[in-house]
Amino acid sequence: MFGKKPLIGEDLHDWITENFDWVESERPFWWQMAELIRPTKEYFHAPGGHNHETALLVFEDIKRLLGTTQPIELEPLPDLPDELLHEYGRMSDTAGQYWDDAETPLITYNPKLMRRPVVFINTLAHELIHARLSPVVDDLPGGEPAHELATDLHAIIAGFGVIQLEAAEQAGWAGYMSQASRAVALAEFMHRKAIAPEDAFAYLSKRPASWLRKALAAY
Repeated sequence: MFGKKPLIGEDLHDWITENFDWVESERPFWWQMAELIRPTKEYFHAPGGHNHETALLVFEDIKRLLGTTQPIELEPLPDLPDELLHEYGRMSDTAGQYWDDAETPLITYNPKLMRRPVVFINTLAHELIHARLSPVVDDLPGGEPAHELATDLHAIIAGFGVIQLEAAEQAGWAGYMSQASRAVALAEFMHRKAIAPEDAFAYLSKRPASWLRKALAAY
């Protein structure tokens, strides 16, 4: 009667698990190669730097981790004022965008994001998931209306949950998924992959770690 209130509603929770189930059954290769990606040299080989050459190396690392072989171009956006990066709901416009209206898809990014590597990695991963999901948007649970939300979720299903949860905290915005729903999705990923909690907590600051701890308590 007075039990703990779930972090998210039942319908949203069901949608999250349905997407996990869809990937496992319909795209088993995606699921088999997914691992818990952490912001370390084990996964990202680019040296320090804020230039486009460094961005391309990070981009190639993420493509490798996702198993993406499709040719996709990467270009920096024009320099934008810092304050735009903190406007809630504007992150997808100012941080990066995916364009698929030419022969070769294009991802654009704001170079200022490279000051915060976790946020930058998360931005590129989100846009590359757009490319992954583009052919199957209508087949996913929720279909086209849930596409942007699904892009966040499928980045977590692909192993970028720790990075996404921490990036949202660092950037000071929520994005398409809430931190609570991200934590639930990351907990689902860790449960299905039998990943030890400490493998994630070591790379999360206080508030994201608290969200994840609450989500893991359900298992």
